[in-house]
Amino acid sequence: MRKFLFLLLLFPTITYGLTLASVQTGKIENKTFKPFDCSKLETEHLRINNRNDCLIIHELSDKYNVKSHDVDPNTWNRPLLLRHISNKDGEKIVAHTWNNVVKWGESSNKQPLSHLIVIDIPDLSELYENSINQISSKLYNLPLTARRVDTFDADNDGDEEIIYLSNKEDGRNRNSSWKDVNYIFDLNDNTLAKFGSSHFSHDLMYTDFDKDGYFEVIDYFYDPGGQIEVCNLKTNKCTKTKNSSQFIDIGFNHILKSKGETILFGGCPNLGDTSFCWSKIEYKNDKLSFEKLDSFELKSKPTDEAQFLIWTGDVQKKPGYWVKDTNKKEFKLADRAWISASIDFNNDGYIDSLGIEKEVVCKRKDTSKPYSRSKGDCKDEAYLHVFKNLNNKKFENHQVIPTSINDAFRIEKADINKDGTLDVYGFKQGYYNPWMACKYPQLKSIYLNKKNEYFEHATSNFIKENFGLYGCERASNFFEKDNQYYRIFITIPNEESEIAYLGIENYTGKLTASEKEEVNTDQLNALDDLLDLD
Repeated sequence: MRKFLFLLLLFPTITYGLTLASVQTGKIENKTFKPFDCSKLETEHLRINNRNDCLIIHELSDKYNVKSHDVDPNTWNRPLLLRHISNKDGEKIVAHTWNNVVKWGESSNKQPLSHLIVIDIPDLSELYENSINQISSKLYNLPLTARRVDTFDADNDGDEEIIYLSNKEDGRNRNSSWKDVNYIFDLNDNTLAKFGSSHFSHDLMYTDFDKDGYFEVIDYFYDPGGQIEVCNLKTNKCTKTKNSSQFIDIGFNHILKSKGETILFGGCPNLGDTSFCWSKIEYKNDKLSFEKLDSFELKSKPTDEAQFLIWTGDVQKKPGYWVKDTNKKEFKLADRAWISASIDFNNDGYIDSLGIEKEVVCKRKDTSKPYSRSKGDCKDEAYLHVFKNLNNKKFENHQVIPTSINDAFRIEKADINKDGTLDVYGFKQGYYNPWMACKYPQLKSIYLNKKNEYFEHATSNFIKENFGLYGCERASNFFEKDNQYYRIFITIPNEESEIAYLGIENYTGKLTASEKEEVNTDQLNALDDLLDLD
């Protein structure tokens, strides 16, 4: 492919100091919880895995101020973050979710609200020794709604903080003020600080461009269309860059560092639904320049449009493709998947890309009414694309896998099957639906890295052999520590429960009695062989 250089002209460009002003976190609750074995969870949806140790370590029971739907009683049915963190002051589990404070579709400028829980965990090796009677935590009511959320070391102190890209998109109408600043929550002193300017944040990216130990945060925001704001967390300066949409479309972008080069991956300009693009980024004096590397066309650009009732209550025209011979009753919406990731899946030192292609197939009986996805007119079809990085010059479409990863806007990575390779998985088990919450296949979106060659969808047998099932599980996060493998999860006992639980499962695996007997027999046979040799 012919390559050409685009230099992004920063006119106008605004540079200003990064304001790390402290923000009141609202109500703070100190809680204690006595952990209990997962097998004692009162739920009909229970499958014990005798190889594993599992504990319920917290109760989560925050109700919506204003319910988004009558069938959704607990904010923790829609978690946005669940993660284990090892900081100098100890191990923690952090979880974040959001709270409706205005009626769904209402026009309001009322301050939004989110919940953050920080759980102090004793040494994980001691957690399962029945010596821990109480686990302490703090629950914060944060004055924000997170569009994107992640954890990293923001101030180069060796500990992780939580970063929030924020706006007021919590179900309120588009006529509301959606603009907000961004935030960093410091887990050491439990403070919330704001940074960046007020706008409608959308895509969170960060990298250490200049290798000084501090991240530069990139926020791709609507204003309208797309602009980029770069905040240097060392110099405390932010720069707004217009005309960013000449190079990438807003939606599902991510940055990858590969062999000393920084590459931006996302939707192609004005073709974010149908094409992927890669561009090399240079960062100097708070300015960005781009060099186009490669692109991949998923499908032709749509020329048709249909009306859709969107989640804010507005009706909008959406691009797509009319299905022939259906008299405009069937329409394929060319919809963004809003998600991508990077991983060196083949262990060659070049960082590869993962992107989701999504198509929404919609059917209606009455052509005079707009399509309504929330009322069941549409069905998602999604595919995970694995793009192999060829020497930071081209990206080869290496594998395409039917998938359902599209929740919480994040693909996560961990060595799930303990074979030394990084696997990928979906964070959540679908949008909350009380009629389906306990019918979703457990951990349905796990893709195992097979010998650094390709990904394979984990089978139901693999899930049953390695994990238990503890209620109607809503989210999972995997991590490894000291050669032990853990899964933290949020679950509800039944479809309409107002109480959720947070659990942690050690799935390193214990031998069953028969397996122990086989091992002992093998050891005796090996000893006999040695004696025979003598």
